[in-house]
Amino acid sequence: MSHPPQPPPLPSLSKPEEQFQAGTDLPPFVVKRGDRYNRDLEFEFPKSNPKSGSVSLRVIINQYLGTPHASRAHAGKIFNILGRLRCLQYALRRYNYGLVERTPDFLKYWRRHTLHLLSGFGINSVHNQGAVHIAGLDDLIVQIEDIYQNDIQEYETLIRQGMTNFQGLLELFRPDVPVKASSLAGGTPCVFRVTDAFFSERRNAFGSSSKDFHVTLETVVAVGDHFSVATFTEVFSGWVGTQPRALSDLTYQPVVDTEQDTLLARAEKAVRFGTGGAKYLAYAPSTFILHPARTRNKSTMSQSTHSSTSLSGGRIMVDMARSASLGHHPCQGVDGATLAIIQLSSRYRHWMSNSDRSGSVDDDSLYLWDDVPKELLITCWPALVGFSFSAKAWGHVLVDGLSEINFQNQAFDRLVLSHERKQLIRAVVRCGTSLDVQAQDLISTKQGGLIFLLHGPPGVGKTLTAEAVAELLHRPLYYVTMGELGVTPDDLETRLSDILAICAEWDALAVLDEADVFLETRRTSDLVRNAMVCVMLRMLEYHPGILFLTTNRVRSLDPAFESRITLSIRYESLDRDAREQIWKNQLNDHSRVDTQTINYGELANQQLNGRQIKNVVRLALSLAMDQKIMVTQKVLQETVKVTALGLEDMKADNTWESFTHEM
Repeated sequence: MSHPPQPPPLPSLSKPEEQFQAGTDLPPFVVKRGDRYNRDLEFEFPKSNPKSGSVSLRVIINQYLGTPHASRAHAGKIFNILGRLRCLQYALRRYNYGLVERTPDFLKYWRRHTLHLLSGFGINSVHNQGAVHIAGLDDLIVQIEDIYQNDIQEYETLIRQGMTNFQGLLELFRPDVPVKASSLAGGTPCVFRVTDAFFSERRNAFGSSSKDFHVTLETVVAVGDHFSVATFTEVFSGWVGTQPRALSDLTYQPVVDTEQDTLLARAEKAVRFGTGGAKYLAYAPSTFILHPARTRNKSTMSQSTHSSTSLSGGRIMVDMARSASLGHHPCQGVDGATLAIIQLSSRYRHWMSNSDRSGSVDDDSLYLWDDVPKELLITCWPALVGFSFSAKAWGHVLVDGLSEINFQNQAFDRLVLSHERKQLIRAVVRCGTSLDVQAQDLISTKQGGLIFLLHGPPGVGKTLTAEAVAELLHRPLYYVTMGELGVTPDDLETRLSDILAICAEWDALAVLDEADVFLETRRTSDLVRNAMVCVMLRMLEYHPGILFLTTNRVRSLDPAFESRITLSIRYESLDRDAREQIWKNQLNDHSRVDTQTINYGELANQQLNGRQIKNVVRLALSLAMDQKIMVTQKVLQETVKVTALGLEDMKADNTWESFTHEM
């Protein structure tokens, strides 16, 4: 641990009442009893009339000790507030240095923070423009540290050994040493800055006294389009017994030098991904925590009913602005940090709702930055909020698990479609999503959107086409099944409008699978169905983005949808050549496949669709990994045989028919 530079020590004192600061008419403090190594020392703080830009040390000591009219204080009492004095000293040094150098950190943080701190001592934060001095503060800290030198050295030694006693918390929580705590899932360390620390004494009903340790911590959090500071206070009760505890048993530990680079790199990543608008990113397994549903209708935009960690990876749209407006936070729980972040988010939403928010921020404690002050960078909260397209829910994601997406640019070229069809699809999605006026004129939908109707039997590549187009355009893909949209016109309109709204905002493609459920021809005998079809017609007509509708029953669609369709593509059952190409696509990318033994023509003779071929390859790879062998032609043939046998058993199973017959 590193400590802030201290002023040079004063010469040793031979008389107990010798002044600790010389050269002034009225010293900030004097010693009245005992000797400098006696714990019975008492300090007297004479009354003074501080000049402009200075604060009386007596006022500060009295306020910190809660003795507004006292003129003396015992050394032990001052030792209890040594942490507060250090934090005040640290802030003053940053303030006075920044006042001269006009550093970015001063302009963004230290000026407001220090003046807000000093406002309780009579410094007017509006009128004060110069340096602030507290005569005797540095000297008092030096002398208290000198009096308790042996104790402080013991505390520091224990901390270096990975332990501490209760009094040692004074050295653990210093303003110049960031501390860490695991406040998020997976034991992710969160870093905090100490802004206040002190001991308090209290007596219980039986007259015995005990001590508590109070520490105020700050962390930088992304809120909306800005960064701000969340502040909270922890209180630790005195321990029973005198044995030191391991730091690993405590909630907070100091950040050691070897961790600095890693934590700073994570913070820089949080700033990069948390600012500049929505970011489409990938997240690793077990790094996305779903939030409970917040909307009254529990739409598909937030299906989770409780917090849970997604065990699989996926893709996410990190959008701090939209998440803030919806009331989502980058944390879940009831710890001090989480509650402070929730409170900060609430204040930010209140500020956003203020029509005068373009002006100054009225709340002195609400900092709003476009980027983070350098000194506070390491304390950036290690999670951001986003919408997972895999989980179809809002949640927070650990910054350590985020990365740029490695788009599969070759996926579109590997589609098992004719070259002419792929050329047409590529041209339509590229021209239809550009800003070129002539290209827009080619497309005749209401808002310039594109609607593709993909129809054909299962497993022939309808959904894969939408996925490949999304990869080609480097855009998100929102996959919606009709079961997620409800069974009433109101549910359908609410849920689908939510989905299409975020797709439009994030430039995401949408896939409505089995769309014939809500696109069937209207009948006079079914008014509810007719109303739902009308809702779908209106929603599709006004959607400005790219939308894919997939169906196996194209003949049942209402004729009114025909004019809404930009391009309709029919998918035939796979022929032998198509099946062979799919086998190659599935097998050629795996290092565990022995391609020299594979007879693609023989595999293509099996009457399987694309989804079934994919499942066979997945099963074969799992079998090979378990047995630590390569995937060969023999392994694939055995897997196909087992899969085909299972399909035959499914078709031959008449259990349900027998059950209903018996009933």
